[in-house]
Amino acid sequence: MKKFIAIFFLMLLAANTAVVPVYGLEAGSLQSRSAVLINADDGQVLFEKNMSDKMAPASITKIMLLLLISEKMDNGEIKLEQELTISENAAGMGGSQIYLEAYETQTVENMLKAISMRSANDASVAMAEFMYGSVEGCVKAMNDRAKELGMNNTHFVNVTGLPEPEHLTTAYDIALMTKELLKYDYVNEYMLKWMDSVYVGKEKDSEQVLVNTNRLINNYEGLLAGKTGFTNEAKYCLSAAAKRNDTTLIAVVLGSDTTKIRFAEIQKILNEGFANYKNIIFHSKGDVIRTSPVYCGVNDDFNVVSKENIYYFTESNCKAEDFNLEYVLEENLKAPLSKDVAIGKAVLYKDGKMLGEYKLYPEKDIEKENFFKFYLNNVLENIIR
Repeated sequence: MKKFIAIFFLMLLAANTAVVPVYGLEAGSLQSRSAVLINADDGQVLFEKNMSDKMAPASITKIMLLLLISEKMDNGEIKLEQELTISENAAGMGGSQIYLEAYETQTVENMLKAISMRSANDASVAMAEFMYGSVEGCVKAMNDRAKELGMNNTHFVNVTGLPEPEHLTTAYDIALMTKELLKYDYVNEYMLKWMDSVYVGKEKDSEQVLVNTNRLINNYEGLLAGKTGFTNEAKYCLSAAAKRNDTTLIAVVLGSDTTKIRFAEIQKILNEGFANYKNIIFHSKGDVIRTSPVYCGVNDDFNVVSKENIYYFTESNCKAEDFNLEYVLEENLKAPLSKDVAIGKAVLYKDGKMLGEYKLYPEKDIEKENFFKFYLNNVLENIIR
């Protein structure tokens, strides 16, 4: 029988996992057809019910669209204040919408609000056409990105999630793309807004009040992001991420018979995760861990950092004091050194057992000291002696 499971994360270059059952939640106790809970830091599965069953995702599809928008904003290809012209195709979309008019102009920011909060199909198609020239081009990009993320059981046919026989994904794949979307705070900001409004029409004379479809916003502690979905075929769906202390979890439920069930069950899954497990963070990404001497450098020593959090995901009753972290640095380091080339590692132990290794790097590039300055320093040092 499937049970709520803990996966102790072994952070090596090729990670290994050990599964330890915890009797807090039975898959059979959920009414939703499919569900999954993962640790957002490493993607490890903590609980699942039919997580690899291919199902219609409804508007949860738009998480991938929002991810593509976010990535283009992040690399400067598009900006919030940019304007786009709404096509007849976009304006003619059915389902959830903000009633855009053909040939009106809108900003990327307004489209982002409409997609995130009202799950607007017309805004989704408008952004797809704006970014890729056509819906088909955007769908191809969505499928390509899905492959890159390891979403091996996903096939997108449209950008809205409206029913198509081959438009399918899984709870696990949805968790993976939600994990990736968490990197972009400005999108998550819109996903957490309860109410807003946009003005539509060529004259901008029609106010569309946006009320977020995600009811967790006002009643779930630590919510970071969430996207709902519903069609008659998909039933009620939800993907949500939440953070408490140093632990971030992502839960997905698909195929719930009612909206009440989807919200209740996703809270149940998240609560069980937070009650049983936590991340212990020993050093955050970029923290100066120690200093190391360097020969022939502009300076005599340099700061050593990790490019990732040094942490361990474990049962909630464990403490940082239960672990031992040892640092192993290369000896006789000589400039120049690159900040992108590891010069050592941190090794995590518990009860004498190695749990993981974390690469360590110079905080910045270490330049080689000027030859004449190096020679003069050596001469002066010998004279002083």
